[in-house]
Amino acid sequence: MICPHCQVDLLQRNRASHTCGSCRRTFALDPKVEPGRLHDLKFRALVAKSTPDGLRITVKQLYWINERRLHRFPSREERAGSDLGGAVLVLVAVITCSLAVGIGTFAWFLFGPPTVIAALLAVQQFVRARRLRADVPLRPQVAFRDFERRVIGRWREVYHELPAGLVEHPPNDSGPMTVEARAVVLCELPSVASFLRINGFAERHQVLLVEELTQIPAELPVVVLRDLSLSALARTVTVRTALPGRRVVDGGLTPRAVFAPAKAVRLRDSAGPQRQVPAALAASTGWRRLTEQERDWLTTGWYSPLLTMPPPKLYALAEKAVQRAVTAPTAPTPPAIPPVETPERTRRRAERIGFLTWPQAVADPTADPAQAPTADAPSARPAGGAR
Repeated sequence: MICPHCQVDLLQRNRASHTCGSCRRTFALDPKVEPGRLHDLKFRALVAKSTPDGLRITVKQLYWINERRLHRFPSREERAGSDLGGAVLVLVAVITCSLAVGIGTFAWFLFGPPTVIAALLAVQQFVRARRLRADVPLRPQVAFRDFERRVIGRWREVYHELPAGLVEHPPNDSGPMTVEARAVVLCELPSVASFLRINGFAERHQVLLVEELTQIPAELPVVVLRDLSLSALARTVTVRTALPGRRVVDGGLTPRAVFAPAKAVRLRDSAGPQRQVPAALAASTGWRRLTEQERDWLTTGWYSPLLTMPPPKLYALAEKAVQRAVTAPTAPTPPAIPPVETPERTRRRAERIGFLTWPQAVADPTADPAQAPTADAPSARPAGGAR
């Protein structure tokens, strides 16, 4: 690791007891000692990257940011490469084993070790390919309590304060509203509500941030911020039912937003049989809009906590939901009814296009106007006359 004070690359034997062997100064985190594979420079970089434009985050958000960093979000090429490597190694093991069997007993001393090595490497490649599958859930490598105690606590012990933008103890209440609220944000997730409070979301967007359904005042549109899970979707339907005649905007994600190749935290509760969809949720419009793949994803125990989103994206998601809630839906424009046409207007339009009219004779410019036949004069008899 690199010393955060003198920038010297230190081997493990040169940084015993969290002390740099070059400058003899103490640092906070050793990736070989503290959980999370963090050192001081990486810790500061994670906080700085997650707090652009003065944004502030909580310790729990930093924990999930680090878990996302530790988790491999594989690409299709990586999985295909592991499968191909395993197939080649299996072929090598089969060939060497066949040669040993065909030649005789003493050939096992020559071809036996390569066969065993190739077989073990093939198993390793197939196991790696299985771990690189997109449908493998994220498994946290560090418990949050250990991260809070051994990483955050160690940082405070050495530097006495957290980096700018990281808040360890966010307030439980945003205080009284100083402006008239335009909407209500119902967030029954305390960690997400804390994130919004420390960034002044309620004051900036003129909304009332509440964590319980009973705290929602009357006559205001409501935004529901929720996790992505079957129970959270059912809870949103319950909120809609409890607020008849009110505009309720679902501010959560859909499963398609976290499907691979999206680098989202996908967790799975595999305990128990397939979940039953509540009747109210099954009859809702939102559930019917989901695809069959999305419904299966939810009913088989998959979920994604809202707090695991990158903080800038989570803040933008809440902003867009509030904008949808306070913007009145535009009524569809009725089709224009053409005016009723009178018979006289119809006759004139027909005359303009020559419908059911006789062609008019074109006057000869060389003829004498005095000898021109009038409309009342009988037409001239054709030459020769009638017999």
